Amino acid sequence: VGSLWALYRDQTGIPILEQPPSTETFFREYVHASKPCIIRNCIPAPGSGKAGQKDPLVMTLDDLVSICKSDSDDVMLTCDVTPDGHGDCVRNVLNEKSNSFGEPVRMFVKPEERRMSIEQFRDELRGGREEWKRNNCNCNEDDWVQDDGLTTFDNKGGTAPTRRRPVLYYSRQNDCLRNELKQLFDTNLFPQGFEFAEDAFRSGPPDAVNLWVGDERAVSSMHKDHYENLFYCLSGEKVFTLCPPADVPFLHEGHFASGTLRFVNKSDNAADIYGHWVVEPDFCDDNGELQRIRWIEPDITRPDAVEQFPRLKQAHPITVKVGAGEMLYLPALWYHRVTQT
Repeated sequence: VGSLWALYRDQTGIPILEQPPSTETFFREYVHASKPCIIRNCIPAPGSGKAGQKDPLVMTLDDLVSICKSDSDDVMLTCDVTPDGHGDCVRNVLNEKSNSFGEPVRMFVKPEERRMSIEQFRDELRGGREEWKRNNCNCNEDDWVQDDGLTTFDNKGGTAPTRRRPVLYYSRQNDCLRNELKQLFDTNLFPQGFEFAEDAFRSGPPDAVNLWVGDERAVSSMHKDHYENLFYCLSGEKVFTLCPPADVPFLHEGHFASGTLRFVNKSDNAADIYGHWVVEPDFCDDNGELQRIRWIEPDITRPDAVEQFPRLKQAHPITVKVGAGEMLYLPALWYHRVTQT
């Protein structure tokens, strides 16, 4: 069994390829071996020539907004909204199953979703980050719990009223770049696919092409995907914490009831940020029972997580930073936690 982790036991990074590999090399060295790597010079910037030359495609959020505004119709996004940047994760919730001492139960909590224009998304994202930085990134201690640093919610009275701006994260996984952002995809700035990867995967064109936009406050908790992933970073830096599939016994995956965050506004003005957050349980349509989901409970990056989740000592996390113009190949079933700058 130990050989399953031999490749990763002493590894502190992953291979970096300076240009896209051949199909044969990519399949033999990385796909077949289920081995992540960073690939540079995959997408050339307009006017810089073919892939493999010096200037990779790099774009800011302002660039995306400018392209989308060139059309008379507003480009509308469906954004994830949370009070603290943590959506789709296991956290504490006070509900009817909490005991008489008011101790919370653990639930898998999804973010609230809001529709807004891409320009409004940019402005609210930046406004929230600026406020967060002015407050020195400190949070009211009454709003936080000591076990995992995540806000405790309930599905009755909610958190204490707050005027703190929420954290926005655009992280759709429904082929959003070719659907919700079709106007952006139709500019042909982005390739239809990567031939070396399609041939190695034997999959044909990508099943989904997504665009994610956020800042350092937003975190995608540890999870796995059942398909091959290619992550290209347009600007800033994506920070991945990776664990190989064989680490599954050590990651404390559990089975949790599911709920969804909802912001309850304290005024009639929909734009007012004064209100409180609650978690609304997700019920099955057929029998009225709570929906349940399997998910990794701890945040492996927290230094104190191992005290509550001792099997984490046996895991093999690797921190990988993907800079602007670089692409990460992440094999299917690899666990990953993601944030960004």
